[in-house]
Amino acid sequence: MQAPEPSISGTRDYAGDDAVALQAARDAIGATLRHYAYAAINPPILESALPFLNRSGEDIRRQMYIFPDPAGQEVCLRPELTIPVCRAYLRQLHAKDGRRNAPAREARLSYFGPAFTYEAASEDHYRQFYQAGAEYIGAPSRDAADAEILAAALDCLQAAGLERTSIEIGDVEIRNAFIDQLPINDKSKARIRRIALRNPKSAALAAAAGTAAAVADEINQFSELASLLAAAEPGKAELLIREVFALADVRHVGGRTPEEIVERLTSRTAQQAEPISAELIEAVAALLTIRAAPDAAFKAIREHFRKFRIAAVEPVLERCETRLRYVEAYRGAPLAVQFNVGLRRGLEYYTGCLFEIYAADMRQIGHVCGGGRYDNLLEGLGADESIPAVGFGIGLDRLLLALQKSGSRSVEETPIIDALVVGAGKTRHEQCIRAAAALRAAGWSVELDASERDDDSAVNYARKRKISCVVSVSEADLKKGQIRVRRLGERDERLVALSALADETKNGVREPSGRRR
Repeated sequence: MQAPEPSISGTRDYAGDDAVALQAARDAIGATLRHYAYAAINPPILESALPFLNRSGEDIRRQMYIFPDPAGQEVCLRPELTIPVCRAYLRQLHAKDGRRNAPAREARLSYFGPAFTYEAASEDHYRQFYQAGAEYIGAPSRDAADAEILAAALDCLQAAGLERTSIEIGDVEIRNAFIDQLPINDKSKARIRRIALRNPKSAALAAAAGTAAAVADEINQFSELASLLAAAEPGKAELLIREVFALADVRHVGGRTPEEIVERLTSRTAQQAEPISAELIEAVAALLTIRAAPDAAFKAIREHFRKFRIAAVEPVLERCETRLRYVEAYRGAPLAVQFNVGLRRGLEYYTGCLFEIYAADMRQIGHVCGGGRYDNLLEGLGADESIPAVGFGIGLDRLLLALQKSGSRSVEETPIIDALVVGAGKTRHEQCIRAAAALRAAGWSVELDASERDDDSAVNYARKRKISCVVSVSEADLKKGQIRVRRLGERDERLVALSALADETKNGVREPSGRRR
């Protein structure tokens, strides 16, 4: 026998208990979201690449699976599901009546499916991974919607078996309120935001080490390539980009031509940025280091704004406080969280509240759930105006890993197969088929024996598979409308009428939903 073909790096096969656990987690999350009135939506895996590049930021380009289809259109395997869900909302729900400038239709949408990013593969991160989540679009009250999404995410994790979590919450508007009032021009402010979004820790560590000038240099050199391209003779810039692509063996860059790339880069030189001092970088870095319980964090934020004589943070903090009160009302108790001003989600479309949820004492595997507010995303995808929206995504692969490491289970101890149906003596197989069909119609999960096992072998096999019952079918019993049920856990055996199988299910084995009474 030849060795089986290896799987592609960064992928995994879900089989046996792993497949059961994945399905159970999906079912638990789906049932929880239905309780919150979220309707299921299932966008395609194959999407246009441009919406992700335009709305998620350039950094996502090297992590995407982008390729031309046979017709020459640049497509991709979706790297996440928020943009596909929003695109489907605009196509199927928001503009269903065909009217432009129609008011945003409020929608609660839930999803499950695979996504794909090309990153270093590890135990806690795959290149094909599964996401489950929800998006709340068009809600007029942003604070209420933010709280509902966070509460629903916590309930979903708990329903899937993750009892102990740690939560980080932040808000993009805090750092934006600070940066917007710095005494520099808009181009420089945009650069600081990009640095903070890309890696706030680099700025914070630089400030702590007294090397903020190096960070300022990094920002001030940001547009050197754009300046060189803008100064080139007509046509030379495009030729330069083409030659660089050829040397690097780059065949496509997310569907953009060299001309489009040059235009994108040179447009950034329209407003020349002024130098940014190390002191301003240190001020932003210090703000991003604030991480504490909410009351302590809010106090530190207010003091930092006062220190630099910057106002306008109070309305943002009041919304943060309101949001937390709402979540506590959902949970029925104070919420143990860390408020982290430097929290980042790695995507450019977030505009407000952010959060990440970790399995307690397992931060090394990364967050199992993350989400936030993205009020400008739908407008960028084609809406006539900004539409408020907030959502979360759960990484099911990480969730299952966390459950495994914590000793929790995403499925109950109840066996997933209720009965093994075997033929007694010379019973014809079609008689066993009829008995199995009657059991399934009554709500039992049934495995039909096709190996002609004797009684002892059937019992041993059932115990090995953790099957609750062995059902023995004989022609003599069937003539009386009965089958013989042996419960392995109780070591008893008795005749049960086919007409009473539903009652037997309720009283003895399980409910049709799969939950033991």
